[in-house]
Amino acid sequence: MKKLKGILSIYLVILATYSCGDKKNENAKESTTSTEVNSNISEDKKQAYINKYNAYVAVWNKVSPRVERSYNTVFNTINDKTGKPLKEQKNYYITTINESSVIENLKKTINDEPKIKELDALGPQLISSYNELIKPLQQLSDYYKLQSYKDDDFKKATELYSKVRKPLNEFMQVNTKLGNAVQIIDNRISVEAIAEYKENNQMLLFNKSMIIQSIKKSSTPLYNITLDEYETIDIEEFKSNLKDVINYYTAFKKLANNKAIVKEELNISRPSPFIMYYRSIDDYIKTARGFVEILEDPKEYEKIKKQLQYMKQNPTINSHEKLLKKAESVINFSNSLK
Repeated sequence: MKKLKGILSIYLVILATYSCGDKKNENAKESTTSTEVNSNISEDKKQAYINKYNAYVAVWNKVSPRVERSYNTVFNTINDKTGKPLKEQKNYYITTINESSVIENLKKTINDEPKIKELDALGPQLISSYNELIKPLQQLSDYYKLQSYKDDDFKKATELYSKVRKPLNEFMQVNTKLGNAVQIIDNRISVEAIAEYKENNQMLLFNKSMIIQSIKKSSTPLYNITLDEYETIDIEEFKSNLKDVINYYTAFKKLANNKAIVKEELNISRPSPFIMYYRSIDDYIKTARGFVEILEDPKEYEKIKKQLQYMKQNPTINSHEKLLKKAESVINFSNSLK
């Protein structure tokens, strides 16, 4: 699941940058957006497609991580067969979920036009399993938090767990399908968007999107890997993607010195709009170079491996986890440029 989470966090960026490209010709029409889903449908339908698509992406980006945390705490704490703790502990902690505005938005959006067949088929189960999970998960959490098991020797634990198990598993299963479907759609949309930027000579938007695409290519192999799996990473491909990031970044900065281009393509006129965006990319590049050193130098690899044995997440080490966080930062700042 983490792998898709990392990929999907980029999807909103593609759509956001694609949308702002139309500001060049539609400054007076804020509701008009240009996402090339089908050249024959109207701009309003394209905007409707974006809104609906983003409702599903929001479920993955904002709801799924919460459910995943609950899933991990439940199944790392409780025996799936007995419904009782795997081992005796002084305290037990089960993370909960709350009613979600993101889920409510999906509920309102799911029947809107246009239909997105591969996503709309999943929506009802996403909504029902999430809402069905809220109350029993809270009850299970309270049972352990209040140490009620001391009153009944875990007799009610099995009953409470059984009510959590079904909706929790259902959500996780349909959510995996959601991730796969959105990945396919994103691949199509991003290719079309970037091609249109280039065709329309919107090179600021083109380079901005290509920075993200290059980071995505570098990041995808890093999700769900461990330190022991670094040898599976294609170093030359990683370095090639990093070189692309640097080249597109250089081209973007050159164009961004032209205020007229920035206004025309991004509709930004405020002074110094790219300070935090540039800083995030600089940090990403610096961390990526450090990561390459770890991949290429066996001594450096062994050194950080020993260090991470004592400190699982060391912010001074250019591990893949740190690099992924830097990638997320670039994505967030890129997405804010609108």
